[in-house]
Amino acid sequence: MFVSLWFLTWDAHAQPFVVNARAARFAAAVVMNDFHTAQAGGGYVFSYESQETEASLAAKLDRWFSGADPHAIAMEPAEKQALFGFYWAGSMMPATSACFRDIADPGCRDDLSPWMARELDDDPRFVRAYESARDPLGLPPLAAGAH
Repeated sequence: MFVSLWFLTWDAHAQPFVVNARAARFAAAVVMNDFHTAQAGGGYVFSYESQETEASLAAKLDRWFSGADPHAIAMEPAEKQALFGFYWAGSMMPATSACFRDIADPGCRDDLSPWMARELDDDPRFVRAYESARDPLGLPPLAAGAH
């Protein structure tokens, strides 16, 4: 019984958050694209501080994705969850994805959509990755079947 308990405890801690640099760059590119749209007066997804600059936002995203400061970005919990969704999709797409060349490339949508759908369907890989990143990134709890 002790061995079973040890395995359960070990499994719960077996996947610490380790940033995927390519996925972080992709998610940061999504945010930067959104930020530029917001600055141009268009619709946007994420919240930005009033004095935000591209350089300050990039620095905050780097710090946030490092897992060292869960409060580095000033976003609502749902926005952080959405940002993590892009990060996770970026971690799952092949390195040859159009998304890593240009997020505006029509092929990016084709590469991204299946992974975003898997996230919404509670893909176990997404859930495990999310749970390992919850504390380091300050993510809200996942509501079962509600994302």
